[in-house]
Amino acid sequence: MSSKAQSVCFRNPFFDSFFVVILPVIAISSAVFVSINPSYFDLVLLLDLSLLGYHHVISTYTRLAGSWESNKLNKALTLYLPPFVLFVVFSLALIGSVWLIATVYLHWQWWHYTRQSEGIAKSIKYKSQSTESGPVLFHRLVFYITPITTFAYMSSLQPDAFLYMDVVTLPIPAEMVYGLAAINIILMIAWGCWLIWALYSQKVSLNYALYHLSHHAIFVVAYVAISNINYGWLAINIWHNFQYILFVWHFNTKTINNTVNSGNKLLFWLFKPSRWYLYFGVCLVATALFYGLVDAGISVLTVYTTLPLTVVVYMAINFHHYVVDTYIWKLRQPKIRSVIAASA
Repeated sequence: MSSKAQSVCFRNPFFDSFFVVILPVIAISSAVFVSINPSYFDLVLLLDLSLLGYHHVISTYTRLAGSWESNKLNKALTLYLPPFVLFVVFSLALIGSVWLIATVYLHWQWWHYTRQSEGIAKSIKYKSQSTESGPVLFHRLVFYITPITTFAYMSSLQPDAFLYMDVVTLPIPAEMVYGLAAINIILMIAWGCWLIWALYSQKVSLNYALYHLSHHAIFVVAYVAISNINYGWLAINIWHNFQYILFVWHFNTKTINNTVNSGNKLLFWLFKPSRWYLYFGVCLVATALFYGLVDAGISVLTVYTTLPLTVVVYMAINFHHYVVDTYIWKLRQPKIRSVIAASA
């Protein structure tokens, strides 16, 4: 492996520093602040959802709208899937009310966080041409063991509420958690030794190392270090949302040099890196309009049912986003990888 693994930026030094280092610090600091000052939880949650959470969902559709080819390939995802997801969530509400929806949300969201983080880690690896020497299974186990162990620990505590909604978690015995923790520690020690060697041998980039370390740190803070599930969750949610918004923008701006984006002239113009302020401004306005219409529709329909429509509709939007993301960011697709590997 050449020294390129040490010298190539994911985008540029400023973006890389913020994306890989500063962003996790902001996320963890927010959770720590709220755990020390619980009275600020609602305010921080509101800011997270308003500025990042809703915006990160809408960002998904800039990826779809920016490519005529993607729109063709994902027509079913954008036109036919939403009503189906809404029907399923509506059915869950009829069967088990809010607790069942919230339980699905808690578990699926954890998996969504983990998969997104893996995708970004792979993107950084591809761009920097970092090499994970040794068994592929070892590196995958290392990446997944911390999310699995930390979530199992949280589940073993049997929290009865999450974000003011009743939830049910698996009654994982303490012995299983201890076993997972032991495996986690052993794997992390082995991986840490490998990482030191890989950095010294220039097999991996510094971005690669720092991102993986932040990945493990975020999950530990979110599900173990902070006892209140809501406060700890803020760390991983802020990290995830902010990370996704920046990654989608980064990807979109790079598609202007790739034929994958040649079909939409308006978005081609908007995706110019120098117009970042317009891009984020348009996304925020679109987010406000979309969720404003959603809230208006809920207000009209609420008088006709006793079902928690706000939970049903908002969770349906989230679940649809989860499904769409599994299809539009597959790095094994040559066009996706070519954009990731291209110069910033």
